[in-house]
Amino acid sequence: MGFLTPQATGELGVLKTYALQQLAQLRTTVVGLSNEQAHSHPTASALNLTGLLRHCGAVGVYWSACAVAAPDAPQIPDGFDDLPLEDMIADESTLEETLVYFDRCVDLTTANFDAVTDLSAPVPVPPAPWYPPELTSWEARWCLAHISTEVARHTGHADIIRESIDGKGAYELNDLAEAL
Repeated sequence: MGFLTPQATGELGVLKTYALQQLAQLRTTVVGLSNEQAHSHPTASALNLTGLLRHCGAVGVYWSACAVAAPDAPQIPDGFDDLPLEDMIADESTLEETLVYFDRCVDLTTANFDAVTDLSAPVPVPPAPWYPPELTSWEARWCLAHISTEVARHTGHADIIRESIDGKGAYELNDLAEAL
């Protein structure tokens, strides 16, 4: 999937296409890198590319599962826990293992999008100190849109990290990824 988000129709189709495009863009940030480079943190931040891949993959799984399960709590398969970002950054899995995990997350996220039946269904707000206590639910469509916003934010981080490693930017990386 290239840099420009493909055309889609219908609200669910557009939400799915944007989420998958952002996940694909994130994946391109590791094209041609060594394991050591993908685990490095060449900026002032502690972020690394493998941690961002693991985190964003889990974000897709979790929030798409919320939309499918609404109004019930999501059922997250074993091995797809949404660990804190710091834990994902510290994960020492190889780049190859990380990409296998990420691709499984994208496959599950895609299947979850395909299983959503009601974009207006209320999704219970998970307990977290950053959510207002009076907020009890949001719509499934919010969860699906949230995937794109969260992944896009971190794809920007990944772009900066990759450019700090070897100067390659998103356009060049898309060309490299499409050539594989």
